[in-house]
Amino acid sequence: MNQRFKDIFSGKVVNKRLTFNTGMDEFPRYVLEYLIDNYCAEETFEEDFQLVKRRLRENFVHGAEAERIRSYIRENRDHTIIASLEVRLVETQDKYWGAIGAINENFVNVPEGLVKQYPMLLAGGMWGFPRKAPRRASPSSRALCQRSGMWPSGTTSP
Repeated sequence: MNQRFKDIFSGKVVNKRLTFNTGMDEFPRYVLEYLIDNYCAEETFEEDFQLVKRRLRENFVHGAEAERIRSYIRENRDHTIIASLEVRLVETQDKYWGAIGAINENFVNVPEGLVKQYPMLLAGGMWGFPRKAPRRASPSSRALCQRSGMWPSGTTSP
């Protein structure tokens, strides 16, 4: 029955049994559910979940680490994080600017194509894997958000 649901509702259902007792309580539940659903097979769950845990530990920013991550981005030129991205249009500049609250960044240049692909960015934001580069980077590298996966805030699937 589980396989039938997965086939019909791919990306829309989560096997909640796999999300309990993970020891990852510090992360938002819907982020964990999304990653488990998309990156862990039931047959190889333990091995796959170790990779998810590693990715969370490397890319999820806790409040106290925000400035350390900003410094890392400045020194290393870019970094992928798991965060919520909210976008607004600044008409006077004719640009989309995003806010990544996890790193206290309110002026992230967001390419128009990304906003067209994910209109929910303008309506409450989305969780995903924004790739952030420093402001002084060249214009070609300032396409600051590259899609690795985005999903609406508060949900478990795109």
